[in-house]
Amino acid sequence: MLLTGLLCLLGGASGYAQGIEFMHNLDSALAKAKAENKVVFVDFYTSWCAPCKQMSNEVFPQKVAGDYYNSRFISCKVQCDDKGIGEAVGKQYRINAYPTLMFMDAQGNNMHSMAGGLDVKGLISLAETATDPQKNQLSMVKEWESGNRTQIFMKRYFENLVRSYRGDKAKADFDAWFTTLNKEKKAEKITYELMQIIKVAPFSVPFEYIESNKKDYYRTVGKPVIDSFIATTYLWYLRGIQSIGQTNKDLTQFNKELALFKSKKYPYYEEYASFYAVFDSKDASGKDDIKLYQQRGTDFLAKYGRKNDSYAISLTHMLGNWTGRKDAGAAGITWMEDLLARNRNPRYLNTYFYILWRNYQFNKAVEVGNEIRDGLVKNGRNTADIDKQIQMVKDLIVKYGS
Repeated sequence: MLLTGLLCLLGGASGYAQGIEFMHNLDSALAKAKAENKVVFVDFYTSWCAPCKQMSNEVFPQKVAGDYYNSRFISCKVQCDDKGIGEAVGKQYRINAYPTLMFMDAQGNNMHSMAGGLDVKGLISLAETATDPQKNQLSMVKEWESGNRTQIFMKRYFENLVRSYRGDKAKADFDAWFTTLNKEKKAEKITYELMQIIKVAPFSVPFEYIESNKKDYYRTVGKPVIDSFIATTYLWYLRGIQSIGQTNKDLTQFNKELALFKSKKYPYYEEYASFYAVFDSKDASGKDDIKLYQQRGTDFLAKYGRKNDSYAISLTHMLGNWTGRKDAGAAGITWMEDLLARNRNPRYLNTYFYILWRNYQFNKAVEVGNEIRDGLVKNGRNTADIDKQIQMVKDLIVKYGS
């Protein structure tokens, strides 16, 4: 669900002549939309985003897309990694997933948006929803502001905001509503279900309320569900904070929040701390040490791996990102084969496929890729993505040998 790089002017490419005509300056597009009384369609993209490039190369140029969009909208592309105006506009509209496809009125107000690539049929369907005052996000925001708090509407409202990567607004609106509830209403099952939709995070007001009033939720939702929710939320929240800190080379926030977590004295603290320590495998000079990572990962999974399948999946994905030559991350193959031996969940095969080809185990990767493909066919699902990946591995066989 990522965006594309700023396109060249379309007039110079015959393949785009019949497709959607894009401007490249949002202020100019808004002015044109105001003069023509039209809605603005914006493709927020980055230069590194594969789905963005696919839409630019295969979807936007199609005649059916151009016929529909060019008569109804002023279309504009905004490159969010141009280190200039595009990046600033992306921040202004809080774009954090690519591509984000947004429809605006002439004043620049967000009428409707979604993140992720679409085919032509989906692109037209999105436009129909965006311009329907009974269905678009702007209408739902107005309905929320008018006071609609029915269960059906609230679920639809928060799901739509989260799907569109407007999580900040979803959380702000939920938090404001949550503070108005009495003790009984806060512990209702519907309230908990809404918390799942917006993904309340540790140390937030709603999450800490659950921690402090677990027995109320045990009665309405169930003790196993609540205990699992609290534990799992901490696990992946802190891992996310750690990942951001490692990318930015600043673990201050992670260390602070890990200490807060420790102060709560949950029995699984040591387990989680051991998990995070695997990702902090460094040599004496402070550089990432792939051998130490594999050693720590193997030791951790031997102790805790059977408690949570996600441990092996997460550790293997990271190892796959690090490796890129024959058997450099072979421990990950062992981790996945151990996991699949006890639970051959079809969803796990993608990670197995990934770690195999990243270790240049190409023939085995093709076998697993075909198993994934067979499962998709059996369930009537699209195979285009795995077909491309299998072909990529076959190309690597030609280049490097089997």
